[in-house]
Amino acid sequence: MGIPRLRFPSQAPSRSTLKLEEAIHWFLPGEQQTRLLCNGMTAVDLGAAPGGWTWQLVQRGIRVTAVDNGPMDGRLMESGLVDHLRADGFSFHPRRPVDWLVCDMVEQPARIARLVAQWLERGDCRHAIFNLKLPMKKRYAEVLHCLELVSTPLNQAGRGYQLACKQLYHDREEVTVFISLDD
Repeated sequence: MGIPRLRFPSQAPSRSTLKLEEAIHWFLPGEQQTRLLCNGMTAVDLGAAPGGWTWQLVQRGIRVTAVDNGPMDGRLMESGLVDHLRADGFSFHPRRPVDWLVCDMVEQPARIARLVAQWLERGDCRHAIFNLKLPMKKRYAEVLHCLELVSTPLNQAGRGYQLACKQLYHDREEVTVFISLDD
């Protein structure tokens, strides 16, 4: 029925790793995975601790700046591919653009959408996968509002992009959004 059967990797720091793995499988068909998630790329994981999403990126050889005030998994830090910054994800700005922004912070969905839109507008990242934690009521209206918050500034700037949103099997009261700027 289209539900990927993912096994929780015993080395992963948290079960949230399955959310990003499923998103990668869903939004990036095989060839795109190889092209867009490859060894030597860079990423920022906002709200990273303990490192479930960071772990998925590290497994693909991607260097990750993990931004969170909480502690990261020690085994993950031993990979040599993770720089942990104890900082607020809303105030962090990368020194140079990165390939990927991923974000699974527990925060108001509109605030996350605005944050990702700012990253894309400034050119801080080329691709993003993020979750929107939805309110108890008017969820669909909130999703539409958040997608508009991301797409409107890009449309106004004349930027080409691909945008997709889906409630995945491993999501709970949330949806996952993928956006990729055209080259």
